[in-house]
Amino acid sequence: MKKLLCCLFLTTASLPAAQVEDWLKSGLLHPDLIASVREKLALTEEQQSQLNSQLSEARAQAEPLEQAVQEQKKALNHLLQDSSASADVAAAQLSKLLDAEAAIKQLQLRTLLGVRDVLTPEQLAQVKKLGPPKLAANDGLEAKVKEKAGKLRAAVDALGVPPTEAMKYRGGEIETLIKSSQFAEANKELDELMEDSHFKELEAEVVKVDFSKFEPGGTDVETLRERYESVQAAGQEIISLPLLRELLQAKTAFEAAKEAQDADKVGRILTYVEGKLKK
Repeated sequence: MKKLLCCLFLTTASLPAAQVEDWLKSGLLHPDLIASVREKLALTEEQQSQLNSQLSEARAQAEPLEQAVQEQKKALNHLLQDSSASADVAAAQLSKLLDAEAAIKQLQLRTLLGVRDVLTPEQLAQVKKLGPPKLAANDGLEAKVKEKAGKLRAAVDALGVPPTEAMKYRGGEIETLIKSSQFAEANKELDELMEDSHFKELEAEVVKVDFSKFEPGGTDVETLRERYESVQAAGQEIISLPLLRELLQAKTAFEAAKEAQDADKVGRILTYVEGKLKK
């Protein structure tokens, strides 16, 4: 039974901590809490059977729903990195992600209500008196997650530029998970972010770029302004740290060319950046 209760706990990992807190205050019970005091509750065989059945079914339903959330989240992240994706397309994908997350919340709420209804009023009162459980030490997972997050944050800080909006979004999600002690989910999200950011590739040396090899493209003032604004907006969708590091060369060269009022060189640098952002 404890294993099944823990399975339900895993299905609640993606739920915002504030939502869980509100539900618990409304009389619902944290699965870990029931597992920690199950012997004191003196559950009947029928109650144990009902709980086992509910939690097994919940876990079976949760797995494909969780997979759907991850797939929709990845699809949205890919769109955010695609400079050609329109706002309408991104908004439609966000709606799909929210629908997938809503399906998990519906399952979580129905399951928690079902668990509550299995217990008698006396058992419910006994559980509430015992208070929230002290969760296990996560086998060092908390320290591991915080260390990993610190390394990623240090890598971003070392670039000397503010994180992009895409980085802030995903980093903010992970920070929320850490603050709510959802370390397993935070660890999973961190691993995905480190992979998408090509964190390990930062060890490679940066190749110096010869911007003179690129075509200048349109170099009238208005065209250069439009091109600059376009790459600046697209740059906010970058997740790759090595790419950001490469573009720092372009940033330095761009500022020098702009200061020298060298429209041809500015155009060549923008061509280089535009090509990088399309990959």
